[in-house]
Amino acid sequence: MNSIKRSILDVIGSRLKHDLVVVLTGARQTGKTTLCEQLLPEHLRLPFTYISFDDPDERLRFQKSAVSILESITTPLVILDEVQKIPSLFDPLKLVVDRESRKPVAERKRFILTGSSQLLMMKSIRETLAGRVALGQMHPFSLFELTGGGEPPLLTRIWQDQAVSNEDVERLHICSPQRLRVVRAMRDNHQQWGGYPPVWQRQGAAERLNWLKDYRKTYLERDIADVGQVANIDTFALAQKLLCARTANLLSISEVARDLGLAVNTVKRYLELLTMSFQCVQLQPWHENVSKRLVKNPKLFFPDVGLNRVILGELSVSQGAAYESWFFAELLKWKQLQPIDPELYFYRTAAGMEVDFLLAGEQGILPIETKSASRITAADGRSVATFISEHPKAARVGLVVYPGDDVVQIRENVWGVPDWYLLGAL
Repeated sequence: MNSIKRSILDVIGSRLKHDLVVVLTGARQTGKTTLCEQLLPEHLRLPFTYISFDDPDERLRFQKSAVSILESITTPLVILDEVQKIPSLFDPLKLVVDRESRKPVAERKRFILTGSSQLLMMKSIRETLAGRVALGQMHPFSLFELTGGGEPPLLTRIWQDQAVSNEDVERLHICSPQRLRVVRAMRDNHQQWGGYPPVWQRQGAAERLNWLKDYRKTYLERDIADVGQVANIDTFALAQKLLCARTANLLSISEVARDLGLAVNTVKRYLELLTMSFQCVQLQPWHENVSKRLVKNPKLFFPDVGLNRVILGELSVSQGAAYESWFFAELLKWKQLQPIDPELYFYRTAAGMEVDFLLAGEQGILPIETKSASRITAADGRSVATFISEHPKAARVGLVVYPGDDVVQIRENVWGVPDWYLLGAL
């Protein structure tokens, strides 16, 4: 897996030029340790010191004399892995970082902190390192990474230009059929198995399923147990399953609580644990009036389609919901790599008109609809076209993303774009 370049390398390198501390969060097994131990030092070409707090001896050593240990390190890069396991580290680290900031720029040490639990990390960061850190998240492999990276994907060009150019349409015609087959096959695999790196280290379906099942089991038995806020793991596992079955749908906590026979506050706590451990994401609705945006129900997404297969078990979701969840995950991975991270919303009117995703930023608003069918028609772009007509100053172009083969204009300023071309590397 070392041959697959992680896109976030460039982002971290850029942030370390301006910040002394970069905090990299993300679910377990997304590749944080590999990135920090192997890829990042090679990418930055800096001597480094790596310390993992998975090691109980290291935790004990730092609990006794963290300041002196941190100050004795002479390498310009210091990587502290799984810092959520030693909350007492943050106060000494704040002291050391403040001292480093007073040194000449060339003499300052840079720190990278990693952790797989926002719940255990972010409180400490807010209380001790606020204003001193840059934040990043390590996701599972994106389609762009798996197809080789390189030039920015088509989505980046569309976002920057707020247009689909003739060159973008022609680009498909000059690409070799062999390359197109490779990218499409990679897309198919990615939509079936998700992006966790260990899944891609395994060849057979049985091996991949077994790893995903073990991952979920470890998550329930170790990660949730570490947090210590769940009295009954079996009930939590059932809640995880029923919530996952609602991926890409509006979230009604009271409805979930009724189905589970639990108190609303219990479901809220379970949902918070799933969110803070990177298992699910709540997407907020967009509205011109911000106060109205905050009172609408969010959409719930479980972003890794491979993991969803083992969570759901005998349950299932529609093809459209699975496809929308996969694309949502790709948008999360893509947007944090942009120079200015755009906001991501969905749009729904009281009359029921909906656009799956809105990317909003200084460039404007890019409405995106997803369709899981291999062919699309003008009818598939109706909601996107309506949004553009109602917001002509903000939205100049819209997309309907589908698993087909051609870039086609299906309505005025609305383009159908294959997912593998929009997100992959050609």
